[in-house]
Amino acid sequence: MHWTLAGNLAETLATLEQAAASGAQGCVCTELALTGFHRRLPGLLDAVALAEAEGELRAVCARLGLAAAVGLPTLGEGGAVFSSHVYIDAEGRELGRVHKRGLTPSEATFFAPGGARGWTELGGLLVTSVLCREMLDGAELIPELRAALPADSQRPRVIFWPSYVAESDAEQTALCEAYRVGAESLARALGAWVLQSNWPEGLNLAGQRGFGASVVIAPDGRCVTTLPRDEAALVFVDIG
Repeated sequence: MHWTLAGNLAETLATLEQAAASGAQGCVCTELALTGFHRRLPGLLDAVALAEAEGELRAVCARLGLAAAVGLPTLGEGGAVFSSHVYIDAEGRELGRVHKRGLTPSEATFFAPGGARGWTELGGLLVTSVLCREMLDGAELIPELRAALPADSQRPRVIFWPSYVAESDAEQTALCEAYRVGAESLARALGAWVLQSNWPEGLNLAGQRGFGASVVIAPDGRCVTTLPRDEAALVFVDIG
């Protein structure tokens, strides 16, 4: 994570380059990947700069032939700011975005809640996003997403889980375990892969540990991969 838009954009683009060079067809990134998720975020909400960064992101996806799901802020009407996950296909086109609605009390003082969500076709998959602590909202999300599934679709289903959580103490460790249980339940209920992309570090509190450790959950609810803790990592998942 970097303090600036330029730093986070460069980090994101470098990750896409690495993924494409290794043969990936798509890449899922963290919550607010383009800006970072930190106390200086309000100073990065320049509409022109954000649009240019998104344009560069789309251009790189097109050049690499790589789809991507990337976290970024969306600026809405009346000064509203959404924490969003945007879907870009391998031709560099934006196909949709999901706005986080399950906000923590502190997030709700800055972000506006999103609305209903469904599924987007991306690279032969049906995809949606559940952002960070929304993994605790399965009772609401499961019927909503089940009802939104196309009746005749046989495409694999993928739930992206961009997040910014740390097992920094006993309370947060228990909360992260609850998140993972929620992710397993969501995977089983919807027959979907869950791909977490958690920030490997934070900036607000120097030396805080317990970040990373993203999980890959199969449609039967099994956790099949856990990424390293407290370090950046890239893992490849075959969703045949």
